[in-house]
Amino acid sequence: MTSQSATTQPVRFSFGDSPALADSLLALVLAGKKTATCGALRDFGGDNEPLPQVGRRDIVLNGAGEEACVIETLSVETMAFDAIPASFTDREGEGPYAEWRAGHEAYFARNGGFSPDMDIVCETFRLVTVLPAGREVYNKVATPIFVVTDIESDGPTPLHNSMLSFASVAITADGTRHGEFEAVLTPRADRSQNQMTMDWWATQPEAWKAATSGAEDPAIVMPRFADWVDSLPGPKVFVAAPMIFDGLWMDHYLDEFACTRVLSGPFKGRQIFRGGGICLYTMAGTLRGAPYLDWGMSKLPSEFYGHIAHTHKAVDDARGFANVLVELFKLSSALPPITGSKSDFR
Repeated sequence: MTSQSATTQPVRFSFGDSPALADSLLALVLAGKKTATCGALRDFGGDNEPLPQVGRRDIVLNGAGEEACVIETLSVETMAFDAIPASFTDREGEGPYAEWRAGHEAYFARNGGFSPDMDIVCETFRLVTVLPAGREVYNKVATPIFVVTDIESDGPTPLHNSMLSFASVAITADGTRHGEFEAVLTPRADRSQNQMTMDWWATQPEAWKAATSGAEDPAIVMPRFADWVDSLPGPKVFVAAPMIFDGLWMDHYLDEFACTRVLSGPFKGRQIFRGGGICLYTMAGTLRGAPYLDWGMSKLPSEFYGHIAHTHKAVDDARGFANVLVELFKLSSALPPITGSKSDFR
């Protein structure tokens, strides 16, 4: 790999060697199943496509040559075909190793020849943006990951107080889990404790210990959290109970320390979540069919929480809320869809 054959300028390209294969592999990318690709080293440089470069953002075309999405290169490594590990081929999302190998041997054979020791450029990437030509496919194939989050603080507002800890559980609507993130934060020097909140914490010694032990600088934690969210497959949706509290805190800290937001929109350059998020409190109240004054997370049966107690330890509470979300999706999936013409809302 040489610097002469690499470029920082975006490259427009399509996967595969036919429109059908381009569309098939693009769909895997948009579904979050494909986060790696590889090509023969001989096919890069000169008059050919430049080598991938870490940090470069390239434009992926569909089979019709339309701009479908933007990806960002995370890593690049050149190795012999036979040395490519299963950990990489799994990220290609093209089936078990034997299936991946057969497909790639055939691909290279019809595009210049195959040999087990040929040099292969192995690239990992992340999906950054879905462009208009990719939106229809994306909406069909992508599986949202719901990042269910609980926070603990030393007061009611991020304008005056500090977030002490938070935890997130990444889960799909069917209950498939994609990991957890947990952190304890150093209180901000420019904030103060709320006395009423601290009086309450005095009654919760175990939870207080969990919320304050091993604290790290939020300037380090929040970018790490944003990177973790980015690493999850598919579109990510923020979930909290209620959104107006936990979501407000996370939005403020992400804005302050990671240059991103809980909300998507024209606010920050980096978008780690899609849409306006889900308020679990509201979702639970409406799906229970209860009048507003009878809403409340405590009104849900313990089975919805997976019998996980609400301990005010962020990770316990996030796990319980994740279970609630799955149960609520079961209820919502049984409801008849709302039909009718689209509104004029923009």
